[in-house]
Amino acid sequence: MLDMLRAIVQEVNTAEDLDAALNIIVRRVRDAMGTEVCSVYMRDPKSDRLVLSATEGLNKSGIGTASLEEGQGLVGQVAEREEPVNLEDAVAHPSFQPIPGIGEEPFS
Repeated sequence: MLDMLRAIVQEVNTAEDLDAALNIIVRRVRDAMGTEVCSVYMRDPKSDRLVLSATEGLNKSGIGTASLEEGQGLVGQVAEREEPVNLEDAVAHPSFQPIPGIGEEPFS
């Protein structure tokens, strides 16, 4: 796992800009974890919302527009608590909140 992380960091270091770096991260983490989807949300300082900033596996048209408030949904919980959330069945969690239009499907 450390070798994979090291390789991701090295590739990110060669990125031309933030968007390219984020795209490398979501693609490589998704592949390393063997998942169908990996997304990055970043806090917009103007709106103080968590905005979908990169994704592999979801509808890319949501990048820059799909957003959550801190504490809203599982992504908002991660931001609020500043720690990962590891769930066996995310859809069953009371905080699960799909964002319309980005192609989320129920997952475990």
